[in-house]
Amino acid sequence: MNRKLKIAVLGGGGILAAHAPGLNRISELCEVVAVAEPNEARHGEIRRLLQKDVPVYRDYNEIFNLSEIDSVDILLPHNLHMDAAIKAAEKGLHVLCEKVMARNIYECQAMIDACNKSGVILAISHDRRYAGDWVSLKNIIDSGELGDVLSIKMEHNQDVCFSEDSWGRTFDGLGGGAIMSCLTHQIDALRWYLGEAEKVNCMLKILPERMEGECIGTINAAMKSGALALLSINWHTQSHQWGGAENNGLWYEFIHVTGTRGEAYYMSGRGTFLKKHKIHDVSDNACFIKIETGQSISGHEKCIEEFVKAACGEPAQVLTYGADTIKTVEIAEAAYISAATDKTVTLPIKATPWEQRIY
Repeated sequence: MNRKLKIAVLGGGGILAAHAPGLNRISELCEVVAVAEPNEARHGEIRRLLQKDVPVYRDYNEIFNLSEIDSVDILLPHNLHMDAAIKAAEKGLHVLCEKVMARNIYECQAMIDACNKSGVILAISHDRRYAGDWVSLKNIIDSGELGDVLSIKMEHNQDVCFSEDSWGRTFDGLGGGAIMSCLTHQIDALRWYLGEAEKVNCMLKILPERMEGECIGTINAAMKSGALALLSINWHTQSHQWGGAENNGLWYEFIHVTGTRGEAYYMSGRGTFLKKHKIHDVSDNACFIKIETGQSISGHEKCIEEFVKAACGEPAQVLTYGADTIKTVEIAEAAYISAATDKTVTLPIKATPWEQRIY
């Protein structure tokens, strides 16, 4: 492509604040030419974030009548991802979709099939795979410095309470609760770090006054590599908001990987750290060493850059194509099946339309 990629953004909610800097940063490669957002109160903020007087449409379906766009960036409620992606593909538009990809693997596969049929790109904005400290941890694991990975623990902590009229409060809107909505960050990174899971079990805590789905959940997974994984999400904690260690607070996100020859961890606000073990030396008291990332941009910015390059036909390193990310959704969906049946679920699972799910 010998011109700028013309992008339409579908949805102007809070996540646009993460996407706009990435779109603005590579303005020599792309241009946002339209936005769809039904809430008129958001229109001024949308234009401020995108640094231009961009046309804003109330219905995202209007976007597909525009002839000048090449791609869409889908920031809609989760229950609309499949519909928007399929319509974009039918118009020959490349698709970048905010996580979670869709509510279940049935919807994900429909998105993949539509994009494959039209020969367009389908990438998912799982930004952690592009974020400096998360990449550093990936490099440590891949280097073999930890030896054989034995276990990984991954946490996500926030205080999330949706308003009564929010789509995020509904099970249908989110595709479940906190696990599908946000623990998929950790699930996707788990697969990136250690490969695919073999078995999954899950427990949920639902507080109806907050949301229809779970606000707290835990997943245990047995990986095909032999490692064990423990993932948790807590949307009922304020502990991470108080400045981390400086104010005796906890963390927003945390990962701890243990191997036969060492261990490493990532803690939001602190970075990524490595400790090599002295084999069979119980007196080993060596410190963790911080690993510098050398990356100054956010994961969202890097993801958007790689997607735009790929859509322009340039060399790119897209790490989150839809054909791979469906497996992230599969683990989250398997977790819900486990919680509903009180059984451990073996992967793969059967694709089922949303209305026919058992959870």
